Amino acid sequence: QRVSVVVLAAVIGLFPASLLWRPVQNLKRRGWPPLLAAWAAILVSAMAVVGLGLVVVPELSRGLEPLGADLAEAFTDLQRWVIDGPLGLSAAEVERYSDLLVEQLQGQLEGIGSGLLTGAAAVLEAITGTILAFIVAFFVLKDGDRVARRFLDRLSPTKADRFERGGRVAWRTLSRYVGGLAITGLVDATAIAIGLLIVGVPLVLPLGILVFIGAFFPLVGAFLSGLLAVAVALVNGGVTDALIILAVVVGVQQLEGDIVMPLVFGRSLQLHPLV
Repeated sequence: QRVSVVVLAAVIGLFPASLLWRPVQNLKRRGWPPLLAAWAAILVSAMAVVGLGLVVVPELSRGLEPLGADLAEAFTDLQRWVIDGPLGLSAAEVERYSDLLVEQLQGQLEGIGSGLLTGAAAVLEAITGTILAFIVAFFVLKDGDRVARRFLDRLSPTKADRFERGGRVAWRTLSRYVGGLAITGLVDATAIAIGLLIVGVPLVLPLGILVFIGAFFPLVGAFLSGLLAVAVALVNGGVTDALIILAVVVGVQQLEGDIVMPLVFGRSLQLHPLV
């Protein structure tokens, strides 16, 4: 518990290292120095991530600009419906309830503000963990094979052979798992992008990229990227389009969890799909 930041950072750093391990080893076999090979792989992957960000962020910001105005208009329509609809509230009552809602929200924000110190500590830990994860990934790519050999040299031949075989299997399993996430994300992004195209929702490319990236963050990533797709459909096409995209997102996630993932991970991790 006391060293959780260090332990989690080390574990997280292994994920990008497993993705970049094979390219780095190929460069080393071609005569590249370990330092240059590791930096080349890291910089190329960082440039790819930045390039995706330059494509996604501006497109999404332009597509979501109408969101604030649409939400304000929806709130005004709701107030009008409350007054003119079956509830039959007066304008004064609506205003009083609105003020009460604002006060409750302000109270919640003040409660959040009182916990900013804890939040600041969490942010500091996240930054520290990110830096440590990068350091772990870099040194695993640069010196991982040499460190493993040094470690094995300190063991008896029987233990060294057992540790080497187990380590190779574990590393290969991690690499296949990350690769399985990439395949699953590609399937999700393609299926949702097709749904967006059929419905006529804009921002298909950036939303598809976000769905693909979200696959690498289990549970949270798929939910947030799908929610964003529904929000874009709501802003640009109305409630009907949003409900259609919501159905598409839920259907794709069920397809992923019940069919795609068992098949992909069953093959990559050598497990039966039932398991």
